[in-house]
Amino acid sequence: MKDRIFIKNNGPFRISEIIKKVLPNQKVPKNINDRTIEGVSTIQNASSRDITYLSNKNYLNGINNIKAAACLVTQDLLDILPESVLPIVVDNPELIIIDVMELFYEDLDDGIEHLISDRAYIAANAVIGANSKVKPGVVVKSGVVIGDNCRIDSNTTIGSNVMIGHSAHIGSNCTLQNCIIGNNVIIHPGVRIGQDGFGYSLGGGGLKKFPHIGRVIIQDSVEIGSNTTIDRGSLNDTTIGEGTKVDNLVQIAHNVTIGQNCAIAGQVGISGSVNIGNNVMIGGQVGIKQHRKIGDNVQIAAGSGVTLSIPSNQRVAGNPARKLGTYLSEIKTISRIARK
Repeated sequence: MKDRIFIKNNGPFRISEIIKKVLPNQKVPKNINDRTIEGVSTIQNASSRDITYLSNKNYLNGINNIKAAACLVTQDLLDILPESVLPIVVDNPELIIIDVMELFYEDLDDGIEHLISDRAYIAANAVIGANSKVKPGVVVKSGVVIGDNCRIDSNTTIGSNVMIGHSAHIGSNCTLQNCIIGNNVIIHPGVRIGQDGFGYSLGGGGLKKFPHIGRVIIQDSVEIGSNTTIDRGSLNDTTIGEGTKVDNLVQIAHNVTIGQNCAIAGQVGISGSVNIGNNVMIGGQVGIKQHRKIGDNVQIAAGSGVTLSIPSNQRVAGNPARKLGTYLSEIKTISRIARK
């Protein structure tokens, strides 16, 4: 892990510099050993030149010799650290370590000097904002508008009249069509957005395709994982709310509405016309039946099958999904019967 050849390290920094930059309201401890920090590491692998973090005893995983120079730590775990490790007490170490990592590390320059590659195809009436990068093999079709400070990686195709906001990062080998993308959106490689959904009507002649004339609306600060697909709406739009994070290999069908600040883990399948509220957490491999409504603050355990709508503030598990307490009680009962 020390040979990080795929990222640029902006360090080293002294401990006092790190505290001032990421914790500007926190005083630097007096008489600290203001050592030079060369990088960020896990508590298991940290050396005397690294900073690390500890917010849960489980992260120790049997370790009895912590070698880090400094550690972001909660007050209740302070006594675990040896005297050789400088404790930096914070309420949420896992949150602060993100800022520390962003201080140290950034993506490598890919060596392509031109903002817009001469090996990209850009339609004559497309608009590309200031300081936006378009890499080799990209196709930007008629009427596309791309904001400032965006990055479009190689071999991505952006369909006609697509609009992309400012500071968006679109990974390689993506296809974007029939969609509007907000600001600060991250789309990882291989994502498909805006294609027709799986909509058919059965008649005497077999399956007849239902036309799709809707869009996909991706609001600000959404992140979409690799090889996820988001279908355009048939008559209504498919909408992903601000701040929502979608993992790899997720299927979001036509007319789905997802609220703000949701987290959706890998291999989730969301059927057509499902309505999901705000702050919803969905574990991996969950399936949600079409036309169901999921309220705000719902948590759905991994592997659940959602066949009914779920009111707000519920935690559910199982297939079919039911209240978590009910599910756990049933599992305990089955276990007791199995032991007899």
